[in-house]
Amino acid sequence: MNTMHSDALMLTPLSVAVAYIHENGEELERARLTGLLGRSRAEPKVARSLLARQNEDGGFPFGLIPGRPSAVSATTTALQWMQDLRLLPSSYVERATAYLLTIQRPDGAWDESPGVLRYDPPAWARPGSALSRACCTALTASWLVRLRGRRYDAVARAATFLRASRNDRWPADEPPQITALVVAALLMVEGLSSPVASGGLEILRAHAPDGWTADCVTDALTALHQGGVPEDDPLIATGLQRLVALQRTDGGWSSEFGVDHDVDLSLRAFSVLLAHGVCGPSAPPT
Repeated sequence: MNTMHSDALMLTPLSVAVAYIHENGEELERARLTGLLGRSRAEPKVARSLLARQNEDGGFPFGLIPGRPSAVSATTTALQWMQDLRLLPSSYVERATAYLLTIQRPDGAWDESPGVLRYDPPAWARPGSALSRACCTALTASWLVRLRGRRYDAVARAATFLRASRNDRWPADEPPQITALVVAALLMVEGLSSPVASGGLEILRAHAPDGWTADCVTDALTALHQGGVPEDDPLIATGLQRLVALQRTDGGWSSEFGVDHDVDLSLRAFSVLLAHGVCGPSAPPT
């Protein structure tokens, strides 16, 4: 990535991000950071602080708050955290996967659990909406490709649903990170030749990320990387520049969902910078 290969962009953002997460993160967040930096597996005590939240049905509770009903959004988030902690594969992952497979709709889609409505979920997690179905289907399909392969039946059914929902046109008011999630899922199943995914990429390129929030650009870049969008795509370079520009002087990023989410967002931003080939420190400060 030509525009990002300078010491100022490679080392400084990552170094200060590590310091910020180490200083402000809780034990689980610091363990995720350590995993991202190469540790083989999380300490059992730290892992249990996440794994103990898994519900009996295999899913994870909405907002990852014990006592709440299992939710697609929380379960896919937990899978990401387990990956950060180097807990893949494990029986916990298998149970989470089984939960997701159990709740796939007959049309191939996933939707958020109706039980989350009492917690006033954001628009993309509001069950029954087209946005929720697009988001949940793309998130789950992407994980199933990684865990079961792109030819798995549930993945094929999900891809059919996503294609059908975009064949006429992409929704004009869809948040860009949701568009990126759908694009990535279709790319993971069909490859770069996917005509529907190509249409979504054109929409994203037409709406440059200069005005995107840190949450939005982080989630979009993460999805596009997983989908295999080439590093030399101008959308990637512009997105990374936007992400670096949004970093605060203390090394963190500000989440649109409140300060309680800043460390998690900073971990995700740090991860996506590493995923896109930005060099950084090999270990957190002691």
